[in-house]
Amino acid sequence: MLPAVHLLIGISLGIFLLYLTRDCRALIYCAVGSLLPDIIDKPIGHLVLTSLDNGRIFFHSLTICALVVLLGLVIFAKWRHPGLLFIAAGILSHQLADAMWAEPRSWFWPFLGWFSPQYHPLYFQNMFSLEFSSPSELLVISMAVLLFICLFQAWRNGNTRLFRGAAAVAGIFLTFAGMAVIAMLVANIFAGFLIYSEFQSIAICAISFLLGGVAFLLVSYHPPVWCRLNDLL
Repeated sequence: MLPAVHLLIGISLGIFLLYLTRDCRALIYCAVGSLLPDIIDKPIGHLVLTSLDNGRIFFHSLTICALVVLLGLVIFAKWRHPGLLFIAAGILSHQLADAMWAEPRSWFWPFLGWFSPQYHPLYFQNMFSLEFSSPSELLVISMAVLLFICLFQAWRNGNTRLFRGAAAVAGIFLTFAGMAVIAMLVANIFAGFLIYSEFQSIAICAISFLLGGVAFLLVSYHPPVWCRLNDLL
């Protein structure tokens, strides 16, 4: 998955955990965790370990995720701060979105040996081009920017109507987008506006749209009025 979809999944997971735990910090930390594996692994795998040229290494493994969970439990027990646990949830969501079970040497590192070498010439240039040439990615990014502006202004000014309206529009759009992609998969018609070509990747993308839709509809129906901006960190 490309960053826009990872971030959508992380935000959706953060929203669900926010409601489950009543802890407003879940949103930001899950979103950060959903991007963290690529932020760390891509530069290391493609720029430092050039002979490996694999961007799915340490932070794409269950081992690192488990270590983050353990450290998060220690921090939570000592300081009652769940931030690292939420980050671990975001990291796991990233690994599942990348279907890491299909790359067992990376996912179960170091138990199955070292990471598999790959070949990705001009990786970052190609990824940048893909990210900003895919209609689906651009749509998600544009919607995210507009939604953030609306929600931030509504939250800061206490405009509940604008807040709920923006969340509802995003939720409905994402839900219908997810349903449309699933319908195309069932009909064996691969969505042309998606950059993904494999059935598994398209299915994961559709599920992420649906999860995002449900999350934002939940926010619209029952806004987290107990959260303030300074409660997010």
